[in-house]
Amino acid sequence: MNANIEAPTAQLLFVDDEPNVLKALKRLFRSAEYAVHLAESGAAGLEILQTQAIDLIISDMRMPQMDGAEFLSRAAENHPDTVRILLTGYADIESTIAAVNNGRIYSYCSKPWEDNELKILVNNALDQKRLREERQRLYDIVQRQNLELKELNSSLEEKVEKRTEQLKKSLQVIEQANESLKRQYNESVKAFARIIEMRPGIKSGLAKYIAEHAKEVAQRLGLPPAEVRNVVFAGLLLQIGKMSLPDSLLTLPHFSMNGQQRKRFLNHAQEGYQLLAGIEPLHQAAELVAHQYEYYDGSGYPAGLAGAAIPLGSRILTVIREYITMLDGSITGSTMSTEQVKARLLSKKGIHYDPQVVDTFLAVLEETRANDERPVIEISWTQLQAGMEAAEVLCNDVLYLKDQILTDKHVEDILGLRKHGKSLVLRVRLGQGH
Repeated sequence: MNANIEAPTAQLLFVDDEPNVLKALKRLFRSAEYAVHLAESGAAGLEILQTQAIDLIISDMRMPQMDGAEFLSRAAENHPDTVRILLTGYADIESTIAAVNNGRIYSYCSKPWEDNELKILVNNALDQKRLREERQRLYDIVQRQNLELKELNSSLEEKVEKRTEQLKKSLQVIEQANESLKRQYNESVKAFARIIEMRPGIKSGLAKYIAEHAKEVAQRLGLPPAEVRNVVFAGLLLQIGKMSLPDSLLTLPHFSMNGQQRKRFLNHAQEGYQLLAGIEPLHQAAELVAHQYEYYDGSGYPAGLAGAAIPLGSRILTVIREYITMLDGSITGSTMSTEQVKARLLSKKGIHYDPQVVDTFLAVLEETRANDERPVIEISWTQLQAGMEAAEVLCNDVLYLKDQILTDKHVEDILGLRKHGKSLVLRVRLGQGH
């Protein structure tokens, strides 16, 4: 697509029965790039769709008469080219699953939303829509040119050569559009992973660490590119099912859970599968998420699969997830050193973990010198707490703090910077120091 051509004004439709929410969304997207339409019910939203060519819909889940799942389903039937985004509360997990399956939504965002994350989500969605439209336009051109080529007289060799060159250029543009669409989809998954980690109790920054290291291990074990991509997506979305868990369970160390609590916690893997399986590009990643708690000796959850019966991607994710969660104390209730965690992984080879995966992951840590210092992850401001060890805090790309144990005063000052519109990057160090 020609980057010099100015994109047309995007037509946005916001549907929510709360006027204050509609006002907040209208303020957020007050720009020449957007034309905003508002509706206080699903029925009113459908009326607007009859008269306006809407590019993107953001609908609340909980509304009287017609909820968000039904509204988006009806919108998908009559206006399939619109991009559909759902606003949903943490208590609406079952309704959200229905919306994914029936409304074919592009994505969803938790209420209350974070302004920048929602704007990124909308911009990525609109970019993908434009790319799909451009790809279809170019595809139609190619089809038309193919028909013209068939109609050419064999004696018109020069004309054939000219048309063939045009066809090659069009195919190249289509390939470029496809690659751009893939990149946009990858960025959307990453943005969604960041939104998930804004939920209090869901550890922030872990998804990126798990996905990056799982990618390296998967490549070294010889997985084809498509399967490596599924491992990365599953790593980024490994915690999505935790959105349905109560805060009290999210913050409870594994060792102190009773049987019922542990079963409820582990079931988040199945809920994550239910959320992702209906989205075609994420179907294989959903399978990896579902089996993240299976153990190599068959003692895991939920199916008791053993050895090679467990998808290799799930075996990779299990090792890296448990490495990082043992470091931060989620499993035992207290942080551990990197050497302690590596020793524990080695002691459970062939029992909990695939031996080849453990050896490959430890080799990755050795070669990247991660064994010499504890992992550093980037967290959301919503996760910032006193007692964390800040590797570095950047404010508007300028170093603000480095290698500090955060006090209540530090946290207060950092959050104060954010309130004044400063751009923050927060990186913390996990585990015990030597």
